[in-house]
Amino acid sequence: MGNKIIVGGKSIGLFGLEAAISTTKQLMKDKGLDKHQGAERVFAAIEKKNYIPPGSRKEYIDAFEKLLDGREEKAQAKPIRILGPGCPGCNQLEKLVLEVLAEQNIAADIFHVTERDEIWRYGVIRTPALLVGDEVLSTGTIPTAAQIKKWLSERL
Repeated sequence: MGNKIIVGGKSIGLFGLEAAISTTKQLMKDKGLDKHQGAERVFAAIEKKNYIPPGSRKEYIDAFEKLLDGREEKAQAKPIRILGPGCPGCNQLEKLVLEVLAEQNIAADIFHVTERDEIWRYGVIRTPALLVGDEVLSTGTIPTAAQIKKWLSERL
């Protein structure tokens, strides 16, 4: 199972998901909870450690019910990567991407890659860089919020 869940057809990484599901399955067995009650408990545990977009509670509960019921959906979501050593521009790009995701109510896996050798593996020489999946969208500049919205809507 791991720490990923499918919400709205997209794979979302969640801290502590595997432990929350395991604990909840045992509670369901011991206390006779139905899968909706179990999903509510998983949601309560997960929302403490993860960003859950506003207004997406029902989608997450439905996805947790599927996990608890053994009907987990499979999908391959494209992760978002910000490449850069942690300089102010790289951090600004990461913040901008997070703001766009929150504004658009999109949940996604985001990675900030800081290791120089790893950055070069993507063929990137100038940072900050933005990737969706393995596609390099920008290098050496900070794109506008409008441009990031366009790219994410086309690729996620």
